Amino acid sequence: MPADGATCLATRCFCELARPDGIAQPADAWSSLAFVVAGVAAAVLLGPAARPERVLVPLLAVSLVAVGIGSFAFHATLTLWGQFVDVLPMYAVGCVLLAGALVRLRRVTPRVAVLGGVSLLVALGVLLPVWPESRRVLFAAVLLPGIVLELVAARGRAGGARWLHVGLGLLVTAYVLWLLDQWGVLCDPTSPLQGHAAWHVLGAVAGWCLARHWATRRLVA
Repeated sequence: MPADGATCLATRCFCELARPDGIAQPADAWSSLAFVVAGVAAAVLLGPAARPERVLVPLLAVSLVAVGIGSFAFHATLTLWGQFVDVLPMYAVGCVLLAGALVRLRRVTPRVAVLGGVSLLVALGVLLPVWPESRRVLFAAVLLPGIVLELVAARGRAGGARWLHVGLGLLVTAYVLWLLDQWGVLCDPTSPLQGHAAWHVLGAVAGWCLARHWATRRLVA
């Protein structure tokens, strides 16, 4: 493995064949831009009058755009720096979700949520180059509590949590495709149709669904 190569090169970086020239994994790289589209679409939803949603939606939009750019960089280069800029925005999405749910549940103040979220993101960013093998476990450790708390925050509210549930369903489906791709069960290395690319597209739509959910929510009483 090259000294500056992504850690996944020691085994394999998902199913898609890594090309030696040009964009290393074109299907996985170009599909990453679905997150950019989702982030821009989320930015259109900047109208909610309630706090903290009118802050959370643009934060999520920026994070989604960063995920798309970082993921493209990673799959285009399969380098360590690409891996860093790929994973850090994913951590940011998890931090925004977790902090937002805590504020909406009135467990912490917005100021504490911002300080805590930024501190957590910095800590995760420091761990990323030091302990890169932990990146997937740490992402799940941030994302899953945020999802659970957001489900609690949305429970019993007028209008329900339809968009949140749709997004969660898409995320679960995307993760199943991610696993099938990673395990080589659903795998054709030279095909333009890749399970990991589907993970990108469905994950991006799930992110937009979260923004759509927040755009119609208000603080839990």
